[in-house]
Amino acid sequence: MPRNPYFKDYTGEQNVTEDITIEMIQTMGRDMIYIPRNRVSKDDLFGEDISTKFDSGFDLEMYVQTVDGFEGEGDVISQYGLQIKDRMELIVARKRFEEEVKVFTGQERPLEGDLVFFPLSKTLFEINFVEHENPFYQLGKLYTYRLSCEIFTYDAGQELDTGIADVDQIEDDIKSLSGNDVTINDTVDGTTSGDNDTFDTLDDDIFDFSETDPFSEGGY
Repeated sequence: MPRNPYFKDYTGEQNVTEDITIEMIQTMGRDMIYIPRNRVSKDDLFGEDISTKFDSGFDLEMYVQTVDGFEGEGDVISQYGLQIKDRMELIVARKRFEEEVKVFTGQERPLEGDLVFFPLSKTLFEINFVEHENPFYQLGKLYTYRLSCEIFTYDAGQELDTGIADVDQIEDDIKSLSGNDVTINDTVDGTTSGDNDTFDTLDDDIFDFSETDPFSEGGY
């Protein structure tokens, strides 16, 4: 039996709901910076990104779903040292994403692997999962994305060059903690050597491989 013609999904009501959703996020949300991931080179065998670059950022308001604080395991002392595993969930309006990001990048929706900078705590989060059907088709239309994010873990194969001082400073701080600048040297085939050249130079003062067997007491 067909639906009642007097209670169908009308564009006018959908637009009102969408406008109210955007207004709520802009009123109760926080200003974030959305940073798309650009893949410089890829390992087709393992399906992994050898090197990536983050070279742009877009101001976009988002609603922080976890209002009581960061979720996740928090600060954990493990066999690998101190690990920070804060998580948070963010809600962003589809229409606002299209207006602020899609028109410049052509990107249809937020993607897993992209970054979100939270200026309030100066924390960089990585998107792990994007839920695009929650809430589920209110009045026959989808209005928001729900982003599940976790603290971003930086490595030498990634480069932060967004032009935003607070974001790029994160990479500089990590380099200073390591004691040396992390350099990414692109080779002919597009792979990266990272700090290998630096380590090869430093270990000359630590190990002496001039002997036949440096681990033998008899010099064999």
